[in-house]
Amino acid sequence: MNKPGYANQDFWIRMLFMLIYWGLLNIALTVFGFLVIITTLVRFGSKTELASLNYWLSSTGVFIKQTISFLSFSKEEKPFPFQSWPEKDSRED
Repeated sequence: MNKPGYANQDFWIRMLFMLIYWGLLNIALTVFGFLVIITTLVRFGSKTELASLNYWLSSTGVFIKQTISFLSFSKEEKPFPFQSWPEKDSRED
Protein backbone atom coordinates (compact mmCIF):
# COMPACT_ATOMS: atom_id res chain seq x y z
CA MET A 1 0.00 0.00 0.00
CA ASN A 2 1.29 3.48 -0.89
CA LYS A 3 1.94 5.97 1.88
CA PRO A 4 0.32 9.40 1.55
CA GLY A 5 2.53 12.38 0.63
CA TYR A 6 2.63 13.76 4.16
CA ALA A 7 4.26 10.54 5.41
CA ASN A 8 7.32 11.29 3.27
CA GLN A 9 10.17 13.14 5.02
CA ASP A 10 10.92 15.12 1.84
CA PHE A 11 7.41 16.57 2.00
CA TRP A 12 8.01 18.02 5.47
CA ILE A 13 11.43 19.38 4.53
CA ARG A 14 9.88 21.11 1.51
CA MET A 15 7.12 22.54 3.72
CA LEU A 16 9.76 23.97 6.05
CA PHE A 17 11.59 25.58 3.12
CA MET A 18 8.29 26.89 1.77
CA LEU A 19 7.58 28.63 5.08
CA ILE A 20 11.06 30.16 5.08
CA TYR A 21 10.71 31.33 1.47
CA TRP A 22 7.23 32.69 2.16
CA GLY A 23 8.81 34.97 4.79
CA LEU A 24 11.66 35.89 2.43
CA LEU A 25 9.11 36.65 -0.30
CA ASN A 26 7.33 39.12 1.97
CA ILE A 27 10.62 40.86 2.73
CA ALA A 28 11.56 40.89 -0.97
CA LEU A 29 8.20 42.39 -1.94
CA THR A 30 8.69 45.15 0.63
CA VAL A 31 12.20 45.88 -0.65
CA PHE A 32 10.88 45.82 -4.22
CA GLY A 33 8.18 48.34 -3.29
CA PHE A 34 10.74 50.68 -1.71
CA LEU A 35 12.97 50.37 -4.77
CA VAL A 36 10.04 51.25 -7.04
CA ILE A 37 9.28 54.34 -4.94
CA ILE A 38 12.94 55.42 -4.85
CA THR A 39 13.32 54.86 -8.61
CA THR A 40 10.18 56.87 -9.28
CA LEU A 41 11.37 59.76 -7.10
CA VAL A 42 14.83 59.77 -8.71
CA ARG A 43 13.37 59.76 -12.21
CA PHE A 44 10.84 62.42 -11.25
CA GLY A 45 13.55 64.66 -9.79
CA SER A 46 16.09 64.26 -12.57
CA LYS A 47 16.40 62.91 -16.07
CA THR A 48 19.28 60.58 -15.25
CA GLU A 49 18.90 56.86 -14.83
CA LEU A 50 20.72 55.08 -12.06
CA ALA A 51 22.02 51.81 -13.49
CA SER A 52 22.72 50.31 -10.07
CA LEU A 53 19.18 51.05 -8.88
CA ASN A 54 17.72 49.53 -12.04
CA TYR A 55 19.94 46.46 -11.57
CA TRP A 56 18.70 45.89 -8.01
CA LEU A 57 15.10 46.47 -9.07
CA SER A 58 15.27 43.91 -11.88
CA SER A 59 17.27 41.32 -9.93
CA THR A 60 14.86 41.59 -6.98
CA GLY A 61 12.04 41.01 -9.45
CA VAL A 62 13.78 37.89 -10.76
CA PHE A 63 14.23 36.64 -7.17
CA ILE A 64 10.51 37.18 -6.52
CA LYS A 65 9.68 35.24 -9.70
CA GLN A 66 11.98 32.36 -8.72
CA THR A 67 10.51 32.25 -5.21
CA ILE A 68 6.93 32.16 -6.48
CA SER A 69 7.90 29.35 -8.88
CA PHE A 70 9.30 27.37 -5.95
CA LEU A 71 6.29 28.05 -3.72
CA SER A 72 3.82 27.05 -6.44
CA PHE A 73 5.64 23.72 -7.07
CA SER A 74 6.58 24.85 -10.60
CA LYS A 75 10.28 24.34 -9.86
CA GLU A 76 12.18 22.23 -7.39
CA GLU A 77 15.30 24.42 -7.32
CA LYS A 78 15.50 26.65 -4.28
CA PRO A 79 16.30 30.30 -5.06
CA PHE A 80 18.93 32.44 -3.33
CA PRO A 81 20.78 31.64 -0.96
CA PHE A 82 20.94 28.10 -2.39
CA GLN A 83 21.79 29.60 -5.78
CA SER A 84 23.69 32.74 -6.64
CA TRP A 85 21.83 36.06 -6.51
CA PRO A 86 19.82 36.36 -9.74
CA GLU A 87 21.13 38.52 -12.53
CA LYS A 88 18.97 40.77 -14.65
CA ASP A 89 16.75 38.72 -16.94
CA SER A 90 18.33 38.88 -20.40
CA ARG A 91 14.95 38.47 -22.12
CA GLU A 92 13.92 41.95 -20.93
CA ASP A 93 16.47 43.73 -23.15
